[in-house]
Amino acid sequence: MKFSRPIGFAILFMLMVLALVPAAAQDAEVPVLILPVNNAQFLPGARFDFRVEVHADALPENFAVTVNGTSAAEFFGAEPTTESWVFGAKEDGTGGTPSQSVIWRSVVAPAAGDYAVEVTAGATVQLVSWTVRQPGTGTAKNVILFVADGMTVAMLTAARAARGMEQGLPTNRLAIDSFTTIGLASTSSIDSLMADSANTASALNTGHIGSVNATGTYSDTSPDSLDDPRVETFAEMLKRLTGMSIGVVTTADFSDATPAAVWAHGRNRGDGNRAAYLVQALESGVVDVLMGGGARRMLPQTAEGSRRQDDRDLFAEYEAAGFTIVTSATEMSTAMGADALPAKLLGVFTPSDMNVWLDRNVYTENLGDFTDQPGLVDMTLAALNVLGQNEDGFYLQVEAASVDKQMHPLDQERALSDLIEFDKAIEAAVAWVQENAPDTMIVITADHGHGYDVYGTVKVDQFNEATDDASRRAAIDVYGGAGYPTYSDVDGDGFPDWSADVVFAGAVNNHPDYTEDFQVSPIPRSPGIANDSGVIIDNPEDDPNGIPISGNLDQGSSTGVHTLQDVPVFASGPGAECLAGLYHQREVFFCMAAALGLDPSAQ
Repeated sequence: MKFSRPIGFAILFMLMVLALVPAAAQDAEVPVLILPVNNAQFLPGARFDFRVEVHADALPENFAVTVNGTSAAEFFGAEPTTESWVFGAKEDGTGGTPSQSVIWRSVVAPAAGDYAVEVTAGATVQLVSWTVRQPGTGTAKNVILFVADGMTVAMLTAARAARGMEQGLPTNRLAIDSFTTIGLASTSSIDSLMADSANTASALNTGHIGSVNATGTYSDTSPDSLDDPRVETFAEMLKRLTGMSIGVVTTADFSDATPAAVWAHGRNRGDGNRAAYLVQALESGVVDVLMGGGARRMLPQTAEGSRRQDDRDLFAEYEAAGFTIVTSATEMSTAMGADALPAKLLGVFTPSDMNVWLDRNVYTENLGDFTDQPGLVDMTLAALNVLGQNEDGFYLQVEAASVDKQMHPLDQERALSDLIEFDKAIEAAVAWVQENAPDTMIVITADHGHGYDVYGTVKVDQFNEATDDASRRAAIDVYGGAGYPTYSDVDGDGFPDWSADVVFAGAVNNHPDYTEDFQVSPIPRSPGIANDSGVIIDNPEDDPNGIPISGNLDQGSSTGVHTLQDVPVFASGPGAECLAGLYHQREVFFCMAAALGLDPSAQ
């Protein structure tokens, strides 16, 4: 082949140019992770961590991070910390992906506006956009956020109908029905269509959309699940900037995902992080009232039943920090009836989650040793009375946790009873606010939904007398044949007697193999159990006379799971109008902040 002089000079020129470019810049593109992610939104002056990961053996020589064209170090006025690790290795330590990271801790969001973050790493140039929003100018003094975990519109409809229907109209409406500002919120996480309580409750409390299982953080690949990039929570901002009091009330273990989202930061909602979350609440000084279950994560590891992996006695530490500790309804009543109310209150009423309303009030043999538990109404009022002492105002989150925890095992009566108790807590709070603090915004929502609905009614006697599935199914009526259930409320407390002649034909749209008889169970339900091979099968002791229903989940799933639907949002008080419409649930955070006129940059 004859050598062409022009082509030869061109090749020589290209080689000379390439020789002047750093070797790393000539490499193929490398994966880059920027946290916070694209489309993240902030309040001006809010604090957050900013991490950039490059998945390579070393940072390329041309590595650069800019914000609106200015180097990130100059923009934030600080140099980052450089870290490296390997993630995704096999159990024997082989394999895995190396990660190089730079992180700026506790930087401050700039003035309102749009910001372009650009990362250059070898041949990769990656961009994300952030928006810093204008703060609101509202005049509310306090905010109460009610969260019914797993609640949907269909559940509210069923709870209302169970309290009485006549000629198509409810005869005993819910307190929630009086709220006139109504919206719908979507709940997907940044990495999944389907969400869990950790990332959804965090969206409500931070305005950031995170990953499944993550609380108050953006999930990275680091070995430590507690060092991921943090975002400041609503409660942390209020405590830092205004001196407001902060309260958390739940019927769950209070280290669980939804209550912990008020203050906590971690990538994994599992046992290790949950024990750490209670330490975070104590050491940060954010929380003034904390009530629910969870004693087993307060006890040192040497104590029977402890779920800690250290020797810290958090009961002693909380008491030393000035908390009045109560462990029963009687003790709580005594503390609230004292001449001087506690300045800080810690209520720990069970080792794990608290028992549901139906077991605390009807099937009390299910309570075991913990027969003196307060209900959600009394806990809510106690929290309001303690927090209401602060002239600077307060933020209180109240969770009805077992709407979700009972929908998972397909227990409609326990779930709906807890939803009615949730409504009664709202009713009590509305009355308290009217008398004591009319300048309070009240928000009611769910973190995510479940696929529950009512599609007819069931004649109980006919169903129970049937000897085959066809005859049992004949006892289920739909459309015009359904009529109304015959639930009664003899004592007038607003809770139906679930043992009726005609009951809801209610079902969840995802489940393992199980049987369903549509009737209240005297013990909490367990629809699926594992066989010797670890496959989940119908539990023969759960609804043994029920209709067999074929599962539609993988064979390792023993309960139902969360679903995609938008969740309802109700609001009243100053700033409520912000929550009308359709939006992602992160807007709840920004609307609560706007109602208070919260502007972190001003302080």
